[in-house]
Amino acid sequence: MITKDKLTEKFFENIKKDAKVCIYGSNNIAGKICDILKETRKDVTIKFFADTKKSGEFKGLPLYLGKELPLHKGEIDSVIVASYSARYFLELILKRFGIKNIYLMDKETFSALEEKTEKKIRDVEKSASVFSTEQDRELYKFIAKIRSDRVKYLPEIQEYFNKNYPQRYMSDSMPKEHYLEYINKDAIKTVVDGGGFDGFTSVIFSEEFKNCEKIFMFEPCYDSFKTDLIDTVVKNDKKIEIINKGLWSEDTTLEFREETQATLGSAIVEAKPGVTRPHKIIKINTTSIDSFAKERNVKIDFIKLDVENAEMPVLRGAENVIKTHRPQLAISIYHTDEQFYSIPLYLKELLIDYELHFAHYSGRYVESVLYAIPKECIK
Repeated sequence: MITKDKLTEKFFENIKKDAKVCIYGSNNIAGKICDILKETRKDVTIKFFADTKKSGEFKGLPLYLGKELPLHKGEIDSVIVASYSARYFLELILKRFGIKNIYLMDKETFSALEEKTEKKIRDVEKSASVFSTEQDRELYKFIAKIRSDRVKYLPEIQEYFNKNYPQRYMSDSMPKEHYLEYINKDAIKTVVDGGGFDGFTSVIFSEEFKNCEKIFMFEPCYDSFKTDLIDTVVKNDKKIEIINKGLWSEDTTLEFREETQATLGSAIVEAKPGVTRPHKIIKINTTSIDSFAKERNVKIDFIKLDVENAEMPVLRGAENVIKTHRPQLAISIYHTDEQFYSIPLYLKELLIDYELHFAHYSGRYVESVLYAIPKECIK
């Protein structure tokens, strides 16, 4: 009997050596094909993606409309179709465009890849088990259900919140406890505010942490995001220092997508590819929390991260600080399913003598926060 792993392995083995490919599609299967090729077929170069209805970027690569393929076919020698239902239609069109090497999946291979894509959903019990209370574990599993089918389950969210957390959830407004629940506020002198945006969270931290002496607000595009009202307060607060850099796993320069409408979604391109909303690409300098703490010779007591799916690289670049300084953590884990399931497991392995908690702060599937509190700070 051929296993599902063998089915997918055979499909990728069939792609010709040193192929320069376009992946047709920008769905979960297209993303999975990209990841598997990068891992198992290093001879293959993925030049770009194409899609019938979308354009922009996907997985950090150009995403062209299908009708634009004739303009770019000189860059590739093969196309992998990340669809089962439309594969014959797409094969016909691609052949009309003069493309010869077209790789189509059969139903079993497509289903096997689809199952691999959904594997993290089935790991919900394992990820939920890291949290310290049954209430947090149940909330985590409920939000996981919402994320698994937002159209089907989203109407349940307000009823659930009203029943179980009537004081925390207030429609789509942000409760005061956001980033602060479970935190021992009196134990904090030095703060890293990762993803400071317009400075509002730093102002809240300055107000709530009575013993706070310094808040390092990391925001590479603060001058674009600031408002006169909040900026006046930020600039007059001697505790807040604006750091015009992005946080990452290392000190480097990266492409940053500064969105021109929904600026809250601005992100390091590598961390959050595939967004097609109006934006401009700029270069930003990044640093790691480890190198920043060493450079400034400071002990970090609290780290808040809401950095648009860069949370995992930033955490990896803060491992020394986390192990030696033992800061309290408030980490956003809602940007992708991958981080929703992987960050709790990663922190459970990294942290010693910490309590982990889970909270959620909206009437939708966004604004989920993981809290990690060292035993010496537990109130």
